[in-house]
Amino acid sequence: MAGFLDGLFSGGKYEKELKDLQKKVTQEPKNFYLLVKIGDLLEKMGKRTEALGAYRNASEKYSQNGFLVQAIAVNKVILRLDPSQSTIHDQLAELYAKREMAAEVGMEREAAGEPPQEAPIKQMPIVPLFSDLKKEELSRVIGKIQAKRYMRGAAVCQEGDSGDSIFIVSHGKVGVFRVNASKEKIFITELKEGDFFGEFGFFSNSRRTATVEAVVDTEVLEITKQDLEEIIYEFPSVSEVLFKFYQERVLDSLLATSALFRSFPPQERKQILGKLTMETFPVGATVLEEGAPGDSLYIIKTGQVEVGTVDVQGAPLTLAQLQEGDFFGEISLLTGRPRTASVKVLQKAELLRLAKGDFDQIIEGHPEVKQVLENTLLLRLESKMKALGVFRDSPAKEGLV
Repeated sequence: MAGFLDGLFSGGKYEKELKDLQKKVTQEPKNFYLLVKIGDLLEKMGKRTEALGAYRNASEKYSQNGFLVQAIAVNKVILRLDPSQSTIHDQLAELYAKREMAAEVGMEREAAGEPPQEAPIKQMPIVPLFSDLKKEELSRVIGKIQAKRYMRGAAVCQEGDSGDSIFIVSHGKVGVFRVNASKEKIFITELKEGDFFGEFGFFSNSRRTATVEAVVDTEVLEITKQDLEEIIYEFPSVSEVLFKFYQERVLDSLLATSALFRSFPPQERKQILGKLTMETFPVGATVLEEGAPGDSLYIIKTGQVEVGTVDVQGAPLTLAQLQEGDFFGEISLLTGRPRTASVKVLQKAELLRLAKGDFDQIIEGHPEVKQVLENTLLLRLESKMKALGVFRDSPAKEGLV
């Protein structure tokens, strides 16, 4: 009896929710996700045929208005309920191809000074992962995608997990976080519909370097590493697109967890990225020479370096070993004096170089960066003077600083 009453009351609840959603659809005709929610509710109520109709309506609206990723997500639900709809990917891929062609024709007409077509096909937002694929290729790629849903606060993937798939946000948004050396949870960026993530693990063959959490109830499309490798084998352009995003995000993540730039908002970090140049050094190479003029600061992207000097007898003396995320070269920029130590490469290193002019501009607008650098400068000078036997206590206590 209790089970019957529970079903009766929940059925009434669903009916009310359904009416509310249908009312919202008339109030928000451009909110196509309401149609998906109606489909979800009808499926809960056991009305499979009606649910399929709602999902098809949502898929058509998304497709007609150029939302490829969202259309793919809904089509995956349709196929789950009705596997006989096997051509649905082909239809979407064909529509995508037509929109791309229409966009090219529109640009050609604009360049020629001709008026636009009377009824132009709406251009689909660019999805880098798919932008260079032809219709047949895109259809096969879509076929390999899986759709998943995550409640607000749930982790889509966690730092340290095996990096065996790439994700695309089809609805909602996610936050990207990373834990720094001090065990602090650092916000990196927020990704919205159409953005993708997870390419770190694919290119580095390593574990996840960040945690991704659903900021709101979110849907994502997932492509496993095995399927992605098959896609890239067929369509190498996908690999090039992913690698470009990989490079940008590695650098942004590096800046976000660096003591120098962690206080900067994402947009300002991206501006700094444009000022950095990448330099690669083999094992044994000298990056900085003690006594040389100082014209730049370096941040370690990958690899390991050794900071050293010579003692009064001229013997080599190691002051520190630095690795990913650490920086060096700041002392000369702050003091205007020659380099106080040499830096040599212990493990092949990729270094981000920030020229003095750009460094000065950043310092001028961000006094907190200067404070971090001055604190580091004191610690490094103290380390060097202790290593050389100049004093036993801190330079401040001995009145040297």
